[in-house]
Amino acid sequence: MNALFEDKERNYSGPKFYAELDYEYLDRSSRSEAKKVRDLLNQLFTLLPEEEQKDIYSRITGRDTSNYKSAIFELLLYGIFKTNGCEVTIHPELNNGSTSRPDFLIKTPDGDEFYLEAVLASEFDDSYKAAEKRKDVVLDTINKMKSPCFSLGVTAEGNPDTPPKGKPLKRHLQSWLESLDPDAAIKKIEENGHDALPTTTWNHDGWEIEFQAIPKKPESRGKGGNIIGILSGGARWVNSWRPMRESITTKGNHYGELDKPFIIAVNTDLFRLDKIDEMQALFGEEQYIFKVGDSNPQPEMQRVPNGAWHGKQGIQYTRVSGAWFFDNLNPWNIVSRKQTIYFNPWAQAGLPDYLKAFPYAQPEDDKMIWNEGKNLGDVFGLDAGWPE
Repeated sequence: MNALFEDKERNYSGPKFYAELDYEYLDRSSRSEAKKVRDLLNQLFTLLPEEEQKDIYSRITGRDTSNYKSAIFELLLYGIFKTNGCEVTIHPELNNGSTSRPDFLIKTPDGDEFYLEAVLASEFDDSYKAAEKRKDVVLDTINKMKSPCFSLGVTAEGNPDTPPKGKPLKRHLQSWLESLDPDAAIKKIEENGHDALPTTTWNHDGWEIEFQAIPKKPESRGKGGNIIGILSGGARWVNSWRPMRESITTKGNHYGELDKPFIIAVNTDLFRLDKIDEMQALFGEEQYIFKVGDSNPQPEMQRVPNGAWHGKQGIQYTRVSGAWFFDNLNPWNIVSRKQTIYFNPWAQAGLPDYLKAFPYAQPEDDKMIWNEGKNLGDVFGLDAGWPE
């Protein structure tokens, strides 16, 4: 097996469909950006031992989105070390009697060794992901509509428990748009602002959508393109740090006592990842204490003992030498996405200094200090604007 993607003629230059699998789009897109992504993935794939290529290929090309994301993440991690002078053993045997195997054993150019595990952290459960797939099918149906005079703004709230029927909705929208006058709509918007946009709503089994008809300027009418111009998922509660914590605690003792340092790489698909989330995941949730009768009105920030490394019983999961957080890393955003390695101050075995070439955080004098390092664009030799 030589490559993830065949060298063949590709003619589709449009955007990815909502319900389309990532691999399917990459494999059929003729865009130059897609070619660069394919070339990089093919390059990393050829570095894998032949016995490992079959597994990665089946997971990346299969129809399970989680398998695709985890396999891509593992391939990128493998490439980070393999292309920078490290020896990488995939699924190494452990000498502690455990039948489980971590994803990688890394040996640096200096001879230091450590185990590396790759996991995904998501705030979305299986029912939410299933509902998103149902919605994507409907959105693709809508996007195939022809509307010479209007595009659509779509704001959706809730999740459908059963598959929506896209064709009746498409007929409703088509009839509604054909009844509207684009010039009259433009005049109302000019007089009253965007609140004057024509709207209609549609409901299905807990999923409510508001559609806004956005009139096109006369010179833009009758041209092709997707009808959905603006898409909003509505407001929702976000919990970014707990899935990250659970990723650490789930794998923290999975392999028993280890003879080498152990780092867990966590790729998140969270709404937003920041230092506060990372710190809460590892050291506990922030809380502010107000002391009654204290002359100092300023609250004192403390941490709830519910982090991966500091829990109700105190210091825990000391077998985990570090946590490497990635902000929704995928093959398209390698250059731009942030990543940080946190060195566990209570680890049984410390991580090698080799990893300090990457952005990392380490406590000094009771304070966490964040240090800059090379991004993945530097690691893979990619331009700042890649893949544009």
